[in-house]
Amino acid sequence: MEISDFGKKFVFMPDATRGAVRALTSKQLEDTGTEAIVTNTLHLLMTPGLEKMKKLGGIKNFMNWKGTVLTDSGGFQVFSLIHSKKWKGVVHDNGATFKSPRTGDMYELTPESSIDMQMAIGSDVLVTLDDCRSTNIERIEAEESVSRTIDWASRCKKHFEEKYGGTKETGKLLSCVVQGANFLDLRKKCAQELSAIGFDGYNFGGFVIADNGELVLDEMRAVIENTPKEKFKYAMGVGKPEDIKIVAGLGYKVFDTVLVTRNARHGTLYSNDCENGVLRIKNAEYSLDERPIDSNCDCYTCQKHSRAYIHHLIKVDEVTGLTLTTIHNLRYYQRIIESLNQQSY
Repeated sequence: MEISDFGKKFVFMPDATRGAVRALTSKQLEDTGTEAIVTNTLHLLMTPGLEKMKKLGGIKNFMNWKGTVLTDSGGFQVFSLIHSKKWKGVVHDNGATFKSPRTGDMYELTPESSIDMQMAIGSDVLVTLDDCRSTNIERIEAEESVSRTIDWASRCKKHFEEKYGGTKETGKLLSCVVQGANFLDLRKKCAQELSAIGFDGYNFGGFVIADNGELVLDEMRAVIENTPKEKFKYAMGVGKPEDIKIVAGLGYKVFDTVLVTRNARHGTLYSNDCENGVLRIKNAEYSLDERPIDSNCDCYTCQKHSRAYIHHLIKVDEVTGLTLTTIHNLRYYQRIIESLNQQSY
């Protein structure tokens, strides 16, 4: 995929948080039809770190990946790990300061250092640092989140352009994150002010699922309606197969979720042969089932192995089972994306 074409067609990015999609080699990942992955700035900042990443020639050279790479800025991880008190740290107007739970080393993530780390990673699509919060927060907290997110995005763009020459010199895209929790007027304000700054893409930030389990469609529409039509829209964290189809109808073209690979590792597989679209391979009913996971799937797993074999591998904790289930689930998602792209032409 040419980077100039990113977001012009539908794309699903599996999470390669630390430089790998769990249980898969880069070649196996490529064979699923995956064209782009998302890695994480905060985690790669800690290991291997900025200087080592530079010496290693960036993430593509490091993992031998020829496709597109988008790097999350670390904003969501700051929220989920620091705001939630899972990691020791503090979020402040200049970014976040936190302690590595592995080494005890202290780190600071600012808008500028986030861009520096993403450039060291060598990603094709960068994301500005944002102040992510929970959905159900008081308005004053949501206003602070929006204010910081806009300020940090402006600082990111300034640093990207002044230090690296911006998109014109680097050929890389810079996208921003729209916050505002469940306040529609704040979503609109954030989207409009970020649009005034100007970015290559606009990402829906925060949580896409409400407490009732439904998509926050009104908030998602507010981002679409208040950002430039010609720029790509990324629905961060979407999602279930049916959710991707719904959100694609709103105008979002880029998706990612950890569900695909996480479900694979827990034996929850997607199949059009099942009434609810989900097959739980650990169930005893599959121990003698010689059919593939999905009779219409063209992935390696479905072409070469039976449900019974995969059931056995997962039951005995054989790592090969995780590889086979992950291959299938990823291919299932990429087939959805391929179908959406065919329908759009």
